[in-house]
Amino acid sequence: MQINAIRKRVITALSATAVACSALVTVAAPAGAVQGGQPARAADYPWAVAVTPAVIPFAFCGGTLIAPNKVLTAGHCVDAFMNVPGLMQVISGRDKMVSLSGTRTSVTHIWRDPGYATFTYNGETGYRNDIAVLTLKSPINAPTLPIAGPDRGDLYQPGRSARILGWGTTSSSAIDGGVLRTATTQVVADSSCASTTSYGTAYDAHQYTCAGDFTHGGVDTCEFDSGAPLVVDGVLAGVTSWGVGCGKPGYPGLYTRVSDFSSKITAQLGTG
Repeated sequence: MQINAIRKRVITALSATAVACSALVTVAAPAGAVQGGQPARAADYPWAVAVTPAVIPFAFCGGTLIAPNKVLTAGHCVDAFMNVPGLMQVISGRDKMVSLSGTRTSVTHIWRDPGYATFTYNGETGYRNDIAVLTLKSPINAPTLPIAGPDRGDLYQPGRSARILGWGTTSSSAIDGGVLRTATTQVVADSSCASTTSYGTAYDAHQYTCAGDFTHGGVDTCEFDSGAPLVVDGVLAGVTSWGVGCGKPGYPGLYTRVSDFSSKITAQLGTG
């Protein structure tokens, strides 16, 4: 999910021989792996993809195939790669990152919302306009997931059942990621997440929707799940962005509200 817990930063060493570039790339540690769910089969969610550094079998973010050669992910997932998109790859059809199954495809272009920005909330890093579209070197032969249009406000009604997925960890600071997991949760009222006992003024209903069990917590995306989908009624309604901890009562995960960015996202589908 978000970089839940402490949206730290993961330092990933990419060797010159492996990726034709000698450098240490700082990857925004996105949200963690799905908490409170169960293992899933990639074949059941063919539009769900993992975002990885080139060559290295480590999913530091998730994404969603929205066209054969386009992946929607979180803006903060591309921080280290804006000028070197070729160092990013997308993996589809893989249940476990340690396996060699599925398809690995290189990224040739990155578009990120020009309004993308970071801020600090209670020691956590938060994100605005947290959305990015990756263009792939070659199309992936798999079903795509439709995005929420500007007229789909019904998807964000409190209590709507929602599905979350990701290859991240199952709790804050855990090291058990790398396996696709999924869980069913529910959309939480904007008023709850904007309350003074939750995210307060850091919550913007034009930016986010929130999902989880507000009172008890327990089901959430977590570290290294950033960019992964929030699916409501078979539609991509949200993109895992950030939050306070994983499954913490009073702090449901925050997801970029796709419907509010749909026109920008759609405009990228026609680009090469």
